[in-house]
Amino acid sequence: MARSLKYPSLASHHDIHGAPHMIATEKLRGEVERTCRSTGSFILLVYRELIRTRVFTAGAGLAFYFTFSLVPLLIVFASLLWYLPVTTMVSQLLAVLAALIPQESMQLVQTMILSVLGPGHAKVLSFGIFGYLWAATGGFSGLIEALDIAYDVTNCRSWWRERLQALLLTFTVGGLALLSLLALVVGPEFGHFLRIFFSVPETYAHIWPVLRWIFTIVTFVAGVELVYWLGPHARHSFWSTLPGAAVAVAMWFLGSFGLSFYLGHLSNYNKTYGSLGAVAGFMLWLYISSLAVLIGAEFNAELVKRRRARQS
Repeated sequence: MARSLKYPSLASHHDIHGAPHMIATEKLRGEVERTCRSTGSFILLVYRELIRTRVFTAGAGLAFYFTFSLVPLLIVFASLLWYLPVTTMVSQLLAVLAALIPQESMQLVQTMILSVLGPGHAKVLSFGIFGYLWAATGGFSGLIEALDIAYDVTNCRSWWRERLQALLLTFTVGGLALLSLLALVVGPEFGHFLRIFFSVPETYAHIWPVLRWIFTIVTFVAGVELVYWLGPHARHSFWSTLPGAAVAVAMWFLGSFGLSFYLGHLSNYNKTYGSLGAVAGFMLWLYISSLAVLIGAEFNAELVKRRRARQS
């Protein structure tokens, strides 16, 4: 009696060979879902900490501090920029700042820069630079206090040590800001300088206008990272502050461009506040900038807490 032979069907053949692919797909889907849930819970945790530590109120106070510290800082920077051999330095500097600062705020900044870049202020570098630097530390002193709140630490420094710490931040962060502005202001001339004196290929000289913006972003991130590393009364490594610094710079760019679009198309502060419109727009921009720095600090603080929880 002949026995009937059974062969595996085509469907079962595909099921056998397709099983690993289906398992890999399910694993990937599970990883994506877990990552999304973890990211969502982390963002919610950061938001709750922002509310608990009253970061939005601290950002308003920080904007107030920097309103009075910015003019002395601009005078010091202007005194340094005055000696650069760039004939169109003022116009190029204003053009660069106009790309970073909302138009309503730029009106006030332009007035301040034109007033401090006059011929009489060149002597500030020789005589009054230390007084202006000391006045400029007020904003960074307030920033240190706000960072201590974000990191949930108690400030054990004495008044003069905190002031010296603020002075150190003024030098370091201000120096990086000055470098980034120099890269933007003298960018085109610097590209030709590299090509003529260092035999850099002409292609690199042509792409320098793009590279200078990349250099500026990197400098911004490094400056905020220095603030997170040197500012709060907490111990952490330099590179551990990089995620929050990147978040802060990204939020600052998005916030600045968003505010510029809002003031330029959806609102008119000059009609609402009259002659104070430029001041109101400028303080709103400082508030957004302060919030970006404080949110980045809170982001780092929560990352540190999560890292310690995993290690314990």
